[in-house]
Amino acid sequence: MFQKYFSKSLFTFLSLFYAHFLVAQTQQDYFDENYKRYNNYVYIPTIKTVLLHVDGFELTPPMIELNGKERLKLSFDDLDTEQRDLWYAIEHCNADWTPSALPTNMYIQGQFMDYINDFQYSFNTRTNYINYEVVLPSDNMKITKSGNYLLKVFENSDQEQLVLTRRFMVYENRAKITTALRRPVPPELRETHQEIDFEVDFTNLQVVNPQENVKVMVMQNFRWDNLMFPLKPFFIRDKKLIFDYDDGTNCFPGGNEFRFFDARSIRVQLERVRRIVTDSTPVVLHLVPDPVRSFNNYVTFQESNGAFFIRTNDGGTNHTIDADYVWVNFYLPYDYPFLDGNLFVFGALSDWQFKDDFKLHYDYENKAYRARILLKQGFYNFIYSFLANSSQKGDDSVMEGNFFQTENDYYIMVYQRALMNNFDELVGFLKVNTVKQ
Repeated sequence: MFQKYFSKSLFTFLSLFYAHFLVAQTQQDYFDENYKRYNNYVYIPTIKTVLLHVDGFELTPPMIELNGKERLKLSFDDLDTEQRDLWYAIEHCNADWTPSALPTNMYIQGQFMDYINDFQYSFNTRTNYINYEVVLPSDNMKITKSGNYLLKVFENSDQEQLVLTRRFMVYENRAKITTALRRPVPPELRETHQEIDFEVDFTNLQVVNPQENVKVMVMQNFRWDNLMFPLKPFFIRDKKLIFDYDDGTNCFPGGNEFRFFDARSIRVQLERVRRIVTDSTPVVLHLVPDPVRSFNNYVTFQESNGAFFIRTNDGGTNHTIDADYVWVNFYLPYDYPFLDGNLFVFGALSDWQFKDDFKLHYDYENKAYRARILLKQGFYNFIYSFLANSSQKGDDSVMEGNFFQTENDYYIMVYQRALMNNFDELVGFLKVNTVKQ
């Protein structure tokens, strides 16, 4: 009896110790700069301006249809001008962006990794860099399954020597999605939020338990911090998942139209640029001071929902290598600093993440928040988002306000884990705009 009890206690102790060791090791690994993250991440500080979009359409998110004609284009710069031996591979992920159990040969036809041989040196720029590009799927590497994917770029054909990781999605249209955008039902949300009601018709899918085997994700402007996942249906009817809540479950803060600035020239002051300092390398662009908009009335204007594109007006026709790098100085007057969180310049320019390089710092002498960010010449959208100390979700209302009328893009993704499968496929996708319905 004593021996049995002792053995059980020892087993429990060792199990707890091992679990604690794994957690501690995972945390330690995560803070290792080479630890693979299943999100958009740059592992080498000299890598800048990482873009992944549909080839030929710069403002699109990284999504393509399975067996379709569209391809994705990856582009990035290295400010270290010594050429690197770069390779890439892709990894299938589950709906929640954890690695799936699908073997590589089940989702890749051809080579499992390939060499990046398309690179160019910058031309006639103050800041020298090498631009690398790759288009996928390629003739050497074809994708055979839908779902979430992690694109990995690494050195010397060694997948442990990571350079960057990027998320993208390959979808099918086996699940039909219909949607309607409305004012929220709860009175406290009617003027500030947007309700996304929709139905998912899974007639063409073999679904045994739709509540468990079908997962739905909704994204606003393809930002990652406030996505809804997994969003459960309100009820199921006639092989349709109904997402029509009256309690605000499927409501997003409307936000405001994105701010913008035009950095296409280092010779001429374009929109939202107050001053250009050319006696330094890189050149410094000082933006016009930004107002707080949270208490203003809603004003509509055309923008790109947080995206940006690379361009230069200063000469040359190949913007990829003719555009220079500039320091952009942001200036936001505010009477006092926040003690319970931080402000960030936020948008596609920050990978929709709250990065230290995009954090604003309070200037007590001038009573303003400031940031100095290295960016490539182009036209940029952004907002100021507040991140509370204990949160991972930004609050745009502090500086921007929330308005039901704001023009936003919404992306609805439907994942299915078919019977006997141990991986998620992306079987339905729909993009809808609040204005252009």
